[in-house]
Amino acid sequence: MSETNTEWPENPVVVPWYHWTWAYPAAWVLKFWLATLRINISGLDKVSKDETYLITLWHDRLFSSAVIAKRFTNRPITALISTSKDGGWLVAFFKLMGIKAVRGSSSKRGAAALVSLTRSVRAGDCAGVTPDGPKGPRRECKVGVVALAKLTRRPFLLLGISYRNAIRLRSWDTFAIPLPFSRVDVIIEVVPVPSENQTDEQVALTIQQKLSAISGD
Repeated sequence: MSETNTEWPENPVVVPWYHWTWAYPAAWVLKFWLATLRINISGLDKVSKDETYLITLWHDRLFSSAVIAKRFTNRPITALISTSKDGGWLVAFFKLMGIKAVRGSSSKRGAAALVSLTRSVRAGDCAGVTPDGPKGPRRECKVGVVALAKLTRRPFLLLGISYRNAIRLRSWDTFAIPLPFSRVDVIIEVVPVPSENQTDEQVALTIQQKLSAISGD
């Protein structure tokens, strides 16, 4: 579906009222679902709960990201969500999960989203980004996340997530949904702020390789 007719150009963070009729019951179901997961996190000793990070994970691992992120940070989280109609559902859902939203992607409102997300991080929020979203290619890190790191001078916190038992959707990223009571293994790796002599492409490739190495298939 083209994004041309599915944006919210007036105020892309405002969600139409009818989205909430779906989001409220779905959020409660999902909270219960997530509460059944047996989450094991490695690398917590590398993280300060009061530090501001660019939380980075692949798009296909978004399902459990909210509940995992709450375990290692005391900071508010602002997530980058696409301007598509599907992204509108995510704005509503994430708000109910306690996560704020900035709308944008590499093709729509990219510059405005980068400015808004930079302001949020400088104000003390962690940023939540999926560097291969919202349309892929799957597990290919785009340079936008590198620009955010250089502007904010904040380190990356890579979130590698593996599901023991999960179903896969027929989407571009084969989105994974862990089954209730499944074990979820999480590996955290902190990557320092990129130096100015590194190109965006070099940093993006490093993030791509490191995140792929710690994430499940």
